[in-house]
Amino acid sequence: MRPYHAKNIRNIAIVGHNSVGKTLLIDSMAYYNERITRLGSVEDGTTISDYSNEEIEKKYSIRSSLAALEYKNTKLNLIDCPGYADFIGESYGAIRVADTVLITVAANSTQGCDVGTEKGFEIAKKLNKPVAFFINKCDMENANFSKVVQTLKDEFTSSVNEMQFPLLDGNKLEGVIDIVDMKLYVIENGKKTAKEIPDQYKEKAAKMRSDLIENIAGSDEELMEKYFENGDLSDEDFAEGFKKAFVEGMINPVFCGSAITEIGVASLMEKFVSIFLSPLENKIHGIKGEENYDFVIDETHPFSGFVFKTVSESHVGELYFFKVMSGNLKSGMEVKNNGNTERMGQIFFVTGKNKLETKEINAGDIGAVVKLKKTKTNDTLYANGVDYKIRPINLPSPLIWEAVNTKDKKDDAKIGQALTALANEDPTFGYEINPELHQTIIHGQGVKHIDTVMNLLKDRYRIEVDLIEPKIPYRETITKNVEGSYRHRKQSGGKGQFGEVHMRMKPRERGEGYEFKNSVVGGSIPSRFIPAVEKGIAETLVEGVISGSKVIDVEVDLFFGKFHDVDSSEMAFKIASRTCFKNLFKEAKPILLEPVNDIKITCPEEFTGDIMGDISSKRGRPEGMETKGKKQIITAKVPLSELYRYSTTLRTMTQGKGTYETEFSHYELVPHDVQAKIVDKHEALNGHEEEE
Repeated sequence: MRPYHAKNIRNIAIVGHNSVGKTLLIDSMAYYNERITRLGSVEDGTTISDYSNEEIEKKYSIRSSLAALEYKNTKLNLIDCPGYADFIGESYGAIRVADTVLITVAANSTQGCDVGTEKGFEIAKKLNKPVAFFINKCDMENANFSKVVQTLKDEFTSSVNEMQFPLLDGNKLEGVIDIVDMKLYVIENGKKTAKEIPDQYKEKAAKMRSDLIENIAGSDEELMEKYFENGDLSDEDFAEGFKKAFVEGMINPVFCGSAITEIGVASLMEKFVSIFLSPLENKIHGIKGEENYDFVIDETHPFSGFVFKTVSESHVGELYFFKVMSGNLKSGMEVKNNGNTERMGQIFFVTGKNKLETKEINAGDIGAVVKLKKTKTNDTLYANGVDYKIRPINLPSPLIWEAVNTKDKKDDAKIGQALTALANEDPTFGYEINPELHQTIIHGQGVKHIDTVMNLLKDRYRIEVDLIEPKIPYRETITKNVEGSYRHRKQSGGKGQFGEVHMRMKPRERGEGYEFKNSVVGGSIPSRFIPAVEKGIAETLVEGVISGSKVIDVEVDLFFGKFHDVDSSEMAFKIASRTCFKNLFKEAKPILLEPVNDIKITCPEEFTGDIMGDISSKRGRPEGMETKGKKQIITAKVPLSELYRYSTTLRTMTQGKGTYETEFSHYELVPHDVQAKIVDKHEALNGHEEEE
């Protein structure tokens, strides 16, 4: 495959709900284009896109996959995106580097506008990418093209315009009627053949074309004047007006066909070439210093490229997918990345698992490179003379958290490195080693996402883990002033242990933190033992008293004590202060505080009642509801302890159509009955501590 220039490149992200036929559509294009010799099958695990062992086993896409095809002197970079919401991060990366988004919809869908359709449209609009639709499976027995088109119009307004409609003979799909070309396209002897539109469909096609032209003319005053004067638009004005309306989102064209029979596939590729955007027609969003810096593709500028995806492959290592944003990249070049130097070894055009080595990749094109040392997804690669970076992908926030325990403790030493590698490969997955909770916490987009990453951890790094519910970072404090003492004395033959401390303890205002005061006078405790007293208390602040949680907003005043010339030691005073602190804390009417999160839920209106009821059942407080388009946005405050696996709960309640975002808000008092359960559980797990 030769290098292409930007005007002859089409970068297209193919998104949509699960099982609508995205993967097979790409196979059908490759087969029609004679890139492959037989049409693949998801069931058999023989498609171009779904080639990993787990994708073949589970029969659905897990990561986005690139297919580079050549058609009519144009290079088509087709990016197949997973349909499940758990892998939505893959769609963000693909749409970020695409110049046009094709949302695939099933003609036999019973769900109306599926979640994957809505999400794909939402991301495309957020990233300012034009959107087209392909209604697949028009050959299915229960297909209803008109109903699906109306659903799209209801969901995305009248900007949805049919460019084609299926020709059916009973339930059999014969071809597609194209209202742009005013032709019927059928497949004969394996190739697209243009025919005259049958008489009974000419009036319908003419009416649809007239409506389309009117919409195009309505997007531009000059075109509207020409339309009023002539009652039509010239081919040149039609093409120019359509492209303008398409780019501005005033028209979302709808195409149709069947990937499995190839009907409509060739004419769709024709539209890729004729009306889909080239890289030259899209702005690149960058950052120069701290300012936004937008520019357009230009081969004459120094090289810059954006890494939108990283894949680890056996026998290859890390494979970095990038789009060239300016200049061109040659094999052997040295480029920069955050001040580091990377040498670009072999560079490839990629189709599924197949890599075709090339010596050069031009601006606007997509390729891959191996064996980079300091690069990860979202990085900008650049040559000397480039003083900007490509704006990173703004990925969705985590929706699910789990704690992990290694099944074999010898793996504790290497799990951190393995999780880091997996997070670099997939930025929507992350982890932290939480010193307060003594847990390794992982996070992602859903149960399927976490399961997939854990399978990679097992297969690639030979580390098996158990997933458990993460602990909650409660806070302990007090509500009453108390005073008391404790004497630590231990005789076991030889030198003994002795230390006595007298303390006052009182609560502080929320947020004031912990304060230690030393009011000892007259040498009742020698100054050399005061640090040991402070250390004993400090250790207890971390460990907690009633729940094992961090202690906050407490003042401790050490005002008296006793010591022994021989038996007193730092350890004795440390033990005495720790025990005295715990005893006083329990007398000071301790309370637990829990983290409360802000949560913003977006869902169709029909589910708001169930969601509000569920929030209340989780001790949450609904705070408001507003309408945004055809969705409702519910805001609430909910205790973090009630949000474990909430993404699964919400998807179940809303047929997968609800999404949410959450972030920490504040700490507030735990209800008495809930606190009692937490304290009892802590005591049952840890037992009553014995004096050292």
